[in-house]
Amino acid sequence: MRKVLKALLLTILAYLFQVCAMNQLKIGGVVANLLAVNIAILTVSLGKKYAFGASCVTGILLEVMTSTVGGFYAVIYPAVSMLFAQLFSDMSDEKREIRRNREKNTRDVNPHIRIPLDAMCISAGIETILLTYLTLSGAELSVRLIARALLSVVYTGALAVVLMLPVRAFLRMYGGRVKRALVEGEQE
Repeated sequence: MRKVLKALLLTILAYLFQVCAMNQLKIGGVVANLLAVNIAILTVSLGKKYAFGASCVTGILLEVMTSTVGGFYAVIYPAVSMLFAQLFSDMSDEKREIRRNREKNTRDVNPHIRIPLDAMCISAGIETILLTYLTLSGAELSVRLIARALLSVVYTGALAVVLMLPVRAFLRMYGGRVKRALVEGEQE
């Protein structure tokens, strides 16, 4: 239950910080997607269920506060997040053991690499959908709009690099695994 409450707290704080403070942290007139960073950290750290919950809460909060097209954010955040959760989420210990037994040369990608990649992919997916919607609405797709979208994706990845360590420490992703490894090493 603590993990659920922590994930909910992080999601609400990410939303509040995104709408209240991120406009003050613009780089080149572009704002990073802190919501994508939060979803990416939860995806890699806690798994697909938490990613789905966080993306649904994020989509609902955005839908309630910024109603553009009915259900737009409530659909795109969970859809894009779950698409990339398939690639970047951490698997359970049982699944990892089964995979190791089946394939001898398996190497898990470090979560500190997967988090920024996932955040950038989620941000790129959302930016692509928003640019497509903007173009279909009659706006002209220009190099400037594409450059701003790319800058937003890069800024989101950089923000993920900065925030992943403190957030993962808050989720207690470091202490328990180290202790467990030490106990298992002593038993052998």
